[in-house]
Amino acid sequence: MGKFLKKNWFVVMIVIIFIGISTYYIYDTNKGKLKGKKTNGEDVVFSIDNSHTTANQLYDELYRLSGKAAITTLFKQKVADAAIKTTNEMKDISAAQKKNIISRYEQQYGSKYEAKLKTDLQPTGYTDLEEYLINQQKIQKIAADYAKKHFDKLKIRQISYILIKFDNAKKASKTPTAKEKAKMDAVDKKLKAGMAFSKVAAKHTEDTTAVANGGKLGIIDKNTSKLDSSFLEASLALNEGEVSKWIYSSNFGFFKIKADATTAKTLSALNAKNDPFLQLVSTYDNTLSNPAIWEKAKEVGVDFKGNKELENTIKSSLGVTESRNK
Repeated sequence: MGKFLKKNWFVVMIVIIFIGISTYYIYDTNKGKLKGKKTNGEDVVFSIDNSHTTANQLYDELYRLSGKAAITTLFKQKVADAAIKTTNEMKDISAAQKKNIISRYEQQYGSKYEAKLKTDLQPTGYTDLEEYLINQQKIQKIAADYAKKHFDKLKIRQISYILIKFDNAKKASKTPTAKEKAKMDAVDKKLKAGMAFSKVAAKHTEDTTAVANGGKLGIIDKNTSKLDSSFLEASLALNEGEVSKWIYSSNFGFFKIKADATTAKTLSALNAKNDPFLQLVSTYDNTLSNPAIWEKAKEVGVDFKGNKELENTIKSSLGVTESRNK
């Protein structure tokens, strides 16, 4: 597959354009209605008051309206397929995911679930749910590899925390109340005495979702947008093993944050059973798939054969910018 794409990429891209555009129904639903009718040697899709619309005209209009998104989606699919082979593990995971998705759709939509699922799947360019889920695994893998390669630039790290909530959220203040201060002092005292951060978190954090795992948040980077801004800023400023001062958050309370890992070596050691970079791109940074796909496309030998319009369309859709000095 990879060798074929390298040698025939431009041809493949032209095919992709027409496949992507033809996913919109008009051509499919009309192609048999004027069978054999042509104008200027081109197939006519439909006619109104002797005004004929050809297949090429229809394709051009659909491309103008929606084709860019379709082309970019299919570009990502083809790059992922060229870069990563489908494994039995991927098939097993996608089969399990499909089962769960169908179960949820059945619960929500009853006997109409198949039609709803088909409709929701159409924008992806796929008709087979398992194939789509396999491709998403590949794209996530490419994004994870990209994250690993750009570890320092992304400021990737694993974080744990302790939260002391406001006594009264309606009267939240940067200056802790006596009760809040007492709780914070109890945490500081145990940390100063050498108790492990995870044990202190398990005992004192007021975020019930973090008690069982010793305050572990997970793996984040500079693009993470799901966190309180003050929390993220403090987390990114820490070196490995460091614990922050108390960080005020107007939304939650007071945080004490620890950087469990800020190096790739430590991060991998702490996550021996699960790829930490897959954890990152599936949980706290969903912005990496586009630049990762573009970087991977160049690796597998993308060649637009001088078609700058197509190249720029895809780069624009992916949000990719490249320095002219490269």
